[in-house]
Amino acid sequence: MADAADAALPPPPAPTPAWRSTAAALVRSPRAMVAAAATVLIFPILAMLWLLLVSMGARRIARAAWGEGSAVVTAADGVSLAASAGLVVLGLASLAAAVCSICVAAWSKQADKAPALSDLTTPEDQPVLCVLMFGMFANLAFLLLTLVGLLLITFSHVKGSHAERSGYVIMDVAVFSLLVLNCFIVLPAMALFVWKRMYVIAWQLI
Repeated sequence: MADAADAALPPPPAPTPAWRSTAAALVRSPRAMVAAAATVLIFPILAMLWLLLVSMGARRIARAAWGEGSAVVTAADGVSLAASAGLVVLGLASLAAAVCSICVAAWSKQADKAPALSDLTTPEDQPVLCVLMFGMFANLAFLLLTLVGLLLITFSHVKGSHAERSGYVIMDVAVFSLLVLNCFIVLPAMALFVWKRMYVIAWQLI
């Protein structure tokens, strides 16, 4: 009898895919839709920043190795121009999305459903935040080092003197270190943090 009763029961419904549930939630909430769109724009902005920094580093290396008019310098200039234009377009799109999000939030009845600011970070985010903090202080140190090199060049009274050459070396090392630091540490860590906390960031920063 028990076997017959079990056989008569319908099979359990298949679970709804996560992407379908997320899409349905976004469709039901205009504010969540606009906030998610604005947050997604962060990733191409980070990509354009990365391309800009890489092209600047490649240009400095190519200029030192092959001269100002080399093909590598020309290509790096083209990438820099394209990345800069992309940043302008993405910045305007992010601004428009942020304005739309603010307008939707002003008329939305879901304002009390936004996550609390204390939910922005969790203990598992601490390593990434430490890397970002290290990157901030390292950027400040390299900027100060660049300023030292610039001062040496400015106050060197003899063209081609030891102080002037030292200033150029210091500036080159500081600028190249800034590019490497941001390309391979700061920007990847920032992208990882945004990826892990994307939904909360959309609600709190927009």
